[in-house]
Amino acid sequence: MRILLVNDDGIYAKGIRTLAKFLRELGDVVVVAPDRQKSAAGHSLTINDVLLIKEVKLDDDFEGITVVDGTPTDCVLVGLKDIMKNNPPDFVVSGINHGANLGGDILYSGTVAGALEGLANGFKSVAISLDVKGDDGYFETAAKIAAKILLTSELFNGIVEERSILNVNVPNVKYEDLKGFRITRQGKVQYENYLEKYINPHGKVFYWIGGDRPAFELEDDTDSFAIAHNYVSITPINIDLTNYSYINKLKKNIEKLSL
Repeated sequence: MRILLVNDDGIYAKGIRTLAKFLRELGDVVVVAPDRQKSAAGHSLTINDVLLIKEVKLDDDFEGITVVDGTPTDCVLVGLKDIMKNNPPDFVVSGINHGANLGGDILYSGTVAGALEGLANGFKSVAISLDVKGDDGYFETAAKIAAKILLTSELFNGIVEERSILNVNVPNVKYEDLKGFRITRQGKVQYENYLEKYINPHGKVFYWIGGDRPAFELEDDTDSFAIAHNYVSITPINIDLTNYSYINKLKKNIEKLSL
């Protein structure tokens, strides 16, 4: 098995280093990651500047390629179009993200975007996130789950043809405390974003954007419900954003438009 591994937390993050260690037991792993934190980068792509890359080797024998000031999407393209172009991967894996990607999070998530870029280039792709803040979490739990999912080939039957990825979220608990797996839908949970405005002593205005996750949803088929109850959430995310159910409603009113 060959795997292209990317993330949005940067090549020095605990999540990607832990995941690389576990995935290397499955086969060849090529790591291509941003050289710094790129969370909430979404599906952004660097088009107005050059991309520099360099090899990174850390004390624990972790090796990879870092893209200087690159985004997760940049990293996938560097991996697929250059580094692995002559021997492509079986999977593109994005993670382990430091923090869950539930509900509306996927609109901003660089982790999910990395997997979607893998899919856009024709590869089976998985985004995996741990419901934790910072580095103090059970990353090995998420890494074990990722390996188990990649080894379950039935989960990927026709997934590229369906233009979907698997968005996997893992509770921040010990592996033995997991209750199991749930196939879920994307919930409606959205971070309660806030914009704080400040004025410094020199009269310059600046802002701070942040947010807190609201309470989990009551519907038991959602991703956030699963995580809140210590289940691994697996949600198929489609790259096609068309709202098919709304097309007919629009067609009924198209005559109201005129040139």
